[in-house]
Amino acid sequence: MTMKISSLKFTTEMLNDVWKGHSVELPKSDAHRMVSNPKAAADYIAEYGDVEIVLNTEYAPHWQVAAFKVERDEYGKLKQAYCNQYGSN
Repeated sequence: MTMKISSLKFTTEMLNDVWKGHSVELPKSDAHRMVSNPKAAADYIAEYGDVEIVLNTEYAPHWQVAAFKVERDEYGKLKQAYCNQYGSN
């Protein structure tokens, strides 16, 4: 299912607890941002645009952003190279 950030719906639980919100990928990292209310969605859109998202439930449910794939893959390669050289924590 493909949709836009602006189409996200929020439950009462999400509105009361940010950690119950939607986990959405960020560019140039392996991080996600929790989007748990309309203001958080508006802030995300202001920073990254009203990007298309796809729900991934393979491990922990999160929203993937196809527009960020190249940057995220590049970051992953750099992070793996660092871990290969110095180890991981």
